[in-house]
Amino acid sequence: QQQPPPQQQRQPAASPAPERRPHNPAWSEQVNPENGQTYYWNNSTGESTYTRPPDYNPPPAGASGTGSNNAQGSKGPPGANLFVVRKMRRGEYDTFSDEDLRREFGRYGTVLRAEMTVDKETGWSKGFGFVSFSNAMEADAALAAVHGSWMDGREMKVEKTHEDGH
Repeated sequence: QQQPPPQQQRQPAASPAPERRPHNPAWSEQVNPENGQTYYWNNSTGESTYTRPPDYNPPPAGASGTGSNNAQGSKGPPGANLFVVRKMRRGEYDTFSDEDLRREFGRYGTVLRAEMTVDKETGWSKGFGFVSFSNAMEADAALAAVHGSWMDGREMKVEKTHEDGH
């Protein structure tokens, strides 16, 4: 089992790096149960540190490239929110991104939210996510067209979110 690093003071953030290094999937973000602080653990080397490693750069969840968060994460009105699953076998990984989800579902209406759930350790998609439309008719059209179809090599399962019942 991984061990949190010894207790240390948080260091001031260094100036932002001019270039973003590729993500090293050996790094994962963890929480020290004793103090609640976030730390980083490398499953290849066993190294742990409170300082974010320069090669820990998983794709941001819900990001659409340039960090503009205008409509990201906005749920639609009741009936316009979908839960999406890309069928995978245990141990498989998927590179299907928020942008792919937005592009594919954008054919059926105005997408307010398109978010794939990402594994923090690997940066890969976990194979499920959420899509929200501006109205229920668009969501219904997407559900009818996409549920049971194949998208980018995987079978798609789509259903209305349960939160719409509240």
